[in-house]
Amino acid sequence: MNLLSWVTVGGAMAAAAVAVQAGNNLQIAIPAGALAVFLVAIVGATQLRSAATSLAPARAGIVRPPVREREEWDSLLQLRRSFGAGEIGRASILLTVRALEREVSPSPLSSLSLEAERALLDLPPEQFRQWVDQRLRRIEVAT
Repeated sequence: MNLLSWVTVGGAMAAAAVAVQAGNNLQIAIPAGALAVFLVAIVGATQLRSAATSLAPARAGIVRPPVREREEWDSLLQLRRSFGAGEIGRASILLTVRALEREVSPSPLSSLSLEAERALLDLPPEQFRQWVDQRLRRIEVAT
């Protein structure tokens, strides 16, 4: 649910509270109760439409998954931003490459010491990119 839906639900709750507090005063209770029901119906219809849209059938009756925007945790997006961040992003790039290496070959021989990691982070940009390229090529060959 989005913020507008929550605000609408809050309005419905407030209208329901007014209707209950009005008691026998039907001139206030009936319109307030109707407003509460109307607001809840709007939120319900919006949620049903949202759910129906994400499960709309495509050609040949195949159900298509909901379309999602690329999210911040997407590893490729993070890696791209890390390259754009210069020296600050190098630690993230190093972690990503190391994680890929561990998935391909979890041997302890491919681990780096803290001194080796620090030396990699201190390399000039071109040499760091060459190191990343070499590691990615090695990962590609291993898969």
